[in-house]
Amino acid sequence: MQEKYEKWHRYINTDNVDNVEVKRQNMSLLAMITLAIIVLAGLLIVNHQEYSALLNASIFGGLCFVIVSACIFYLTSYQQVGRIVLCSGLLVFNGMLIYSGGTESTALYWLFYYPLMTYSVTGKKWGSFFSFCFVVIAFLLLYTDGAIKAEYAMAERSRFLLSSLVIILFSFINEFYREQSHSKIESVSIDHKRDANTDALTDIPNRRFLEASYFPYLKANANLLLPASLIMTDIDHFKVINDTYGHDVGDKAIVHCVNVIRKALRNTDVLCRVGGEEFLVCIPQMGIKKAEKIAEKIRVSLQDTPMVLEDGKLLTIRSSFGVSEIVSSDEFNSAIKLADERLYTAKEKGRNRVVAD
Repeated sequence: MQEKYEKWHRYINTDNVDNVEVKRQNMSLLAMITLAIIVLAGLLIVNHQEYSALLNASIFGGLCFVIVSACIFYLTSYQQVGRIVLCSGLLVFNGMLIYSGGTESTALYWLFYYPLMTYSVTGKKWGSFFSFCFVVIAFLLLYTDGAIKAEYAMAERSRFLLSSLVIILFSFINEFYREQSHSKIESVSIDHKRDANTDALTDIPNRRFLEASYFPYLKANANLLLPASLIMTDIDHFKVINDTYGHDVGDKAIVHCVNVIRKALRNTDVLCRVGGEEFLVCIPQMGIKKAEKIAEKIRVSLQDTPMVLEDGKLLTIRSSFGVSEIVSSDEFNSAIKLADERLYTAKEKGRNRVVAD
């Protein structure tokens, strides 16, 4: 029933679903940047006279990469780029440490953090990429004759690589299943949100959707989507339909109206059930004059498209309409109230009509 119109699902506010994951990655990045700046700057300040020129240059270069990544992450919208710059800079820094050996050839002991950090900061895909690059660079430097300045024992090189592979393996497993778990939780959360925002009978959005998702979306994009129009409508003499034919036919009449109304709307328009037999149509980027014509088109379509009952008889359904306009982002509640008042004016004037002023 709903395949063509499921675009309204994209308006459901699911920000809280991803907030925890985003906060986790951002906190990991913040911790890594803070620690890197403190450690690298501290080493340069305290030990620059004891270190070789190459080691000082490596530390200073790593510090520059960290600062650049922090600026990209916090001062621009390219947050993933900031993460990648940080991991790339530290990868180069680690390669230089392996090459130089650090102080008394102890550099290898300081590099085990890298795979854990990359998976935590960038996730499974990029974490695997940087960890693979880390192992390849370490292997080439450690097992190519004359490739490095430092002197490491062969046993020390083998233990370092094996330990790194173990850390990478468990980091990957942890990140893989953490992402799987997050994906399932996200899917369940989104399904629950959709269920909570969907009318069970008609499979269209309900009043909760308007208040929690759609109106906030319109406010956030007011410069693009306003002016917008609201069409409030309900079925005329619906109680008579229920009393005459029963509630099952009443439910079918509601579904019938939904199907007819949909045909008059664009994919960007949103049809909501806000009461028993009452509906609200939200039409972005449209003034009240055009919306009035849409309402009239729906009214005529409902009148000219009777519902076929089980015994083959035809049931003509008529509706009344009230139309209002939203010009600014603080008019949503008043626009709904005005559309509702105009709907009741249409009822008072004899029903089966559109009132827009």
